[in-house]
Amino acid sequence: MTATSVFAGVILVTLMVASTSNGAEFPSGYTLCKQDDEKCLFERIATTFAKHSKGIPEVNLVALDPLIIEKMDIVQGEGPINIVLNFKNVELTGLSQSAIKKANGFTADPTRMELGILVPAASLVGGYKINGKVLILPIQGEGHSNMTMENCHIQLKWTGKLVDHANGKKYYQMDKLKATFDTTRFYMSFSNLFNGDKALGDNMNQFLNDNWQDILKELKPAIVNAFVQIFQSVISNVFNKVPYTEMFQ
Repeated sequence: MTATSVFAGVILVTLMVASTSNGAEFPSGYTLCKQDDEKCLFERIATTFAKHSKGIPEVNLVALDPLIIEKMDIVQGEGPINIVLNFKNVELTGLSQSAIKKANGFTADPTRMELGILVPAASLVGGYKINGKVLILPIQGEGHSNMTMENCHIQLKWTGKLVDHANGKKYYQMDKLKATFDTTRFYMSFSNLFNGDKALGDNMNQFLNDNWQDILKELKPAIVNAFVQIFQSVISNVFNKVPYTEMFQ
């Protein structure tokens, strides 16, 4: 998840933008960073995460805390966990509290970029539907869910290149984004499991949380894949809107 998750690369890009040819402006007194100035990038992002977490329409940045996800599917079809988990109208919260741990690759001729963040608590909350098997037990239900990761360390890496636009300016075109994450605790809560059978539902939720490490190990690739698709779109929206040279001093 996180992908937690995943999703913070957009903030790094937009926080470096002060004024674009499309008229987007940041608060007066905001200082742009020079390319390759990692110290400046760290400081700017750390002080403005919360301020811009509601999004900036002028540069195509959607609200990031909460980040609204209309639909997301986690499908795990092999191994001890075999489930189809569908999320609908869920919110990802916690990104506004992120701490930046790494930011590099924002050079004059960028090819590879990397961003590392720590999210104290990232939660995915909203509607769910699940069917399948978890370890040795069948699971089935539809209702409200909460999946929370504590101390979520997220690494985002992506490749791309500058391309010429019809307006004569260069834009960064992302080719592929990869993500990894680690967490010190993974909590799960699903309401209305087994058609509302409270005893079975409570026992399953207890089982999931008692075995969270094994479950997360199996689900991590599917979670990462789901969030990569979402946040690659979010990040690309910003890069496609703002000329790359206008993101720096």
